[in-house]
Amino acid sequence: MLKTHPRMKLSHEEEAYLRHWMFDEVHYQEGQGRAKQLQLRHGATPAELAVLIAAALPDPADQEAAAHGPSPTEPPLWPWSDDSYRMRPAEARAVLGERRGTPRANGTT
Repeated sequence: MLKTHPRMKLSHEEEAYLRHWMFDEVHYQEGQGRAKQLQLRHGATPAELAVLIAAALPDPADQEAAAHGPSPTEPPLWPWSDDSYRMRPAEARAVLGERRGTPRANGTT
């Protein structure tokens, strides 16, 4: 039996943005994409977005499909307020820690 791993829950808007961002990162030689521009405007780092992707979209095939196209048709929207965005990477790291069996701060795994 395959073991299922916990996944971080994303809103539709968060997932749409992250899929746009993955596409932009792979196609950077074609110019700075709109999701990348939003990332820079909001001061988010690629590492923060990558940890969200790893926690919420852990299947490499799913990530590759988002990165290599087709190009997203809807324009990307930044789905977070400043406060809500700052909490999301910590939530993602907690989910990733659960996958590794690392205890949470409250002593649970």
